[in-house]
Amino acid sequence: MKKFLLVLGILIFGLNSCHAAPCRWVDCVEPYDLSAGISRFMSNVTGSNFLGVQVAQAIFKKELRKTMDGKLSINIDSYSVKDLKKGIFKSIKLKGRNISIEGVYFTSLNINTLCDFNYISLADPQNPVFKEDLPMEFSAVMSEDDINKTMQSAGYKKVIDDLNMLGSSLGVFRVSSSEIRIKDNKFYYILKVAIPFVRNIQNIVLVSDIKVSRGQIDLANTKLANNNMLIDLKQIDRVVNYLNPLDFSLNILENKHAQLAVQNIKIQDNKIYAGGLLVVPKD
Repeated sequence: MKKFLLVLGILIFGLNSCHAAPCRWVDCVEPYDLSAGISRFMSNVTGSNFLGVQVAQAIFKKELRKTMDGKLSINIDSYSVKDLKKGIFKSIKLKGRNISIEGVYFTSLNINTLCDFNYISLADPQNPVFKEDLPMEFSAVMSEDDINKTMQSAGYKKVIDDLNMLGSSLGVFRVSSSEIRIKDNKFYYILKVAIPFVRNIQNIVLVSDIKVSRGQIDLANTKLANNNMLIDLKQIDRVVNYLNPLDFSLNILENKHAQLAVQNIKIQDNKIYAGGLLVVPKD
């Protein structure tokens, strides 16, 4: 159900992050094109609005199951069943636990619309039109296991392959595999690399700070945890941010020219907590 994927603005890769902080923002508009007040009143009194919302929530959850696995709950708040059919609603809240989306894993993922009037015209159900910007907020929690499973996905492996293609042309080391560890609330990145003229695969263990930079997650102040190696840390810092699995994971939220800006990130109880804004611009 294409229109639902567009309503939430999530579930597929491939669009641009918002590199400003905060992301391009919008003002919520005053409601318009609503059904008559008496119609909304009767819809609520008779219970048809409640039933319509229940049906819509069930349909949306079914459609999400085609792309997303895990425990899902969806809550829709509408003005009336007539308005809901037109694509006008007050809010959508999505809560997910132990979620996977196209090979990207989250311990939890919550997405909420921010305005109390949202309008996606459904005149042509196959080609919904965003009548107004759709601003949302998201929060995500990722465990060590989540991130390592994500790093086994085809999408992430392609990132490594692309880096190795560039590296081979420059005659630098080749990354054979990578994984992360979160210990004592510190982020460790472990690279297995093949270095020119060195026979055995080498382990490079790095520890990095995690911060937000221009709406994206940045692995900063990278240091070697195994100090017995001599290596250019500036080069390694660039490599680690190119392979950044945290930024890779949150990019799954972008769709239909959506702009995503991470606003906060922290490590707590050996898990990554991130939150920010997601805006789908009007057509």
